[in-house]
Amino acid sequence: METRWKRMRFERGWSQRDVLRRLAAAARRQGVTLPAEGSVIKALSRWENGHSRPTSFYFGLLAEVFDLPPDAGTVPVAVPKPGTVTAELKSLRAEVERLAELVSRLAAVA
Repeated sequence: METRWKRMRFERGWSQRDVLRRLAAAARRQGVTLPAEGSVIKALSRWENGHSRPTSFYFGLLAEVFDLPPDAGTVPVAVPKPGTVTAELKSLRAEVERLAELVSRLAAVA
């Protein structure tokens, strides 16, 4: 199954390592560092093959790397160093808050 992440990478003629370098640069601009290269490549492969979805932290970096508009999905959130339990929990909490807000908006419209 081809996902948009894989399609956008192929459209640009980038390797996964090219995406990794761009993700690392985007993370540095946000003042954070990525986990080990192998971990990020493995995650990227899982996102590209539809086995998992990026957290809001990684979505923010991917949106910057692929020049996606802000309304293309979740917005980047400031999180602790990625790859830590604290970072993942904070990312998940932000995602839950975002979804709760969407549910609230839908309930108000209905």
